[in-house]
Amino acid sequence: MKIYTYPKSRSLRVLWAMEEIGATYESIRVDLLDPAPAVKSPHPFGKVPFLTDGKVSISETLAICIYLCEKHKNISIYPTNVEEKAVVNSWLSFTLSDLEAPVWGLLKQIVFTPVNQRSTDLISYFKNEASQAISQVRFKPTQTWIAGKNFTLADIFLSHTLLWAKLCGLEIAKEIDSYILRAMSRPAFLKAQEVNNC
Repeated sequence: MKIYTYPKSRSLRVLWAMEEIGATYESIRVDLLDPAPAVKSPHPFGKVPFLTDGKVSISETLAICIYLCEKHKNISIYPTNVEEKAVVNSWLSFTLSDLEAPVWGLLKQIVFTPVNQRSTDLISYFKNEASQAISQVRFKPTQTWIAGKNFTLADIFLSHTLLWAKLCGLEIAKEIDSYILRAMSRPAFLKAQEVNNC
């Protein structure tokens, strides 16, 4: 398997999933911002992450991660039990729609938009939306991870998006901050981060 990546991007989530699964892969760093790149992603629009596995090619972070989990069925990050999988899928859906959408909008405004072109109205709107979503992240007293007692794919997506929110300066409760730290102390995350930043 080959995974095309770029530092500080969603490709970290795929690498993290691969490390949790114990998959064998080759990471290829793309010259994403170079107008004449030496290394390009095979994605039609040059995007990352992008996975090739023999004759299979997959774009979109979640689609790649689900493919990896379904290919390696003897792993615990994506349950086979229908009820447990439904909980994981619910958190994945929440993360990508309710949480990541405003956090990504905010990131684009405060990181990628020149200061003189930023919209204070948009920044305020995205901060509001993201803060509301963050307030919906709650843990039951008996659970260590968002979908229950086991670390799952939902934790990869949620903790990474919450980290983005934290980097945007949004208020993060102590319980959620501990959750982010717990997720990012995992050996698989540390290895994925090392590979993604090479």
